[in-house]
Amino acid sequence: MDLPQHLLEQLLALQSADGAVEIVDVGASNVSKRELPSYTNLLTSGIGRLTAFEPNKAEYQKLESNETRRYLPYAIGSGGRAALSITRSPGFCSTLSPNEKVTSQIIGFSKLSKVTSRIELETHRLDDLQEISRIDFLKIDIQGGELEAFAGAREKLRNCLCVQTETAFVPIYEGQPLFADQDRFLQSMGLQFFAFASVHRFAYEGTPRRYQRRLSRTDLLQWVDADAIYLRDFTSWENLETSELRRLFLILLLSFRAASACLRLGQILVGRGGISTDLLDQLKSHLLPD
Repeated sequence: MDLPQHLLEQLLALQSADGAVEIVDVGASNVSKRELPSYTNLLTSGIGRLTAFEPNKAEYQKLESNETRRYLPYAIGSGGRAALSITRSPGFCSTLSPNEKVTSQIIGFSKLSKVTSRIELETHRLDDLQEISRIDFLKIDIQGGELEAFAGAREKLRNCLCVQTETAFVPIYEGQPLFADQDRFLQSMGLQFFAFASVHRFAYEGTPRRYQRRLSRTDLLQWVDADAIYLRDFTSWENLETSELRRLFLILLLSFRAASACLRLGQILVGRGGISTDLLDQLKSHLLPD
């Protein structure tokens, strides 16, 4: 959510005692320059600090580090060697092989997921990386490798407040874990499914090109994948430290449209003196529709 500067300054002052919101982005290549990452406002406001990973050398070279953004060329997984398949479209690069049985049935996927080369690389477990002491907000999109990355981050995920993960409903890669697999694991970490930030639906082969855009607005199409948001279990918010509540509040306030969750967190924070009633009242005018 975009907020006026005077409110951002108040939020920055509020957060300064707790330190920056620590954001980790696994698979940080800017494939779509029209779509800014959900955490952009956390960075531009000075409230968040990003550590991001992109092992595809061509994509990594497009990323520029600065005071609030640190990019590293590591492949994140469960540790050990892996082969990264470089595909015609960077958005399909994966350590898994494309599942031609599926990609051949969805318009455009067969061509875009065609493997042009493979790179041998070493994967790193997030739990082993000294560059990361804490993860408040994890954003991950590594084309089927998310579950392995979670398995290598068990310790840091136990205290993570928010996860935005790309999750699949059909296996466009061989052996790809699906939504149910990710959901089961994240629940075991005390994280609960909150919402889909976006869902990506596609037509099957055989649909005339001139009808594809119209059908995307009106028809039931195949759900292929989505960006799923997980939060620390809302039934345990009262048990979080005040600093954790403030960070979760800021993540949701500045990254998503989640008025109800923000108001609930704000209510708990006001009760603890962790945010002023006046500031929450000012934010309500932006959170709630007229």
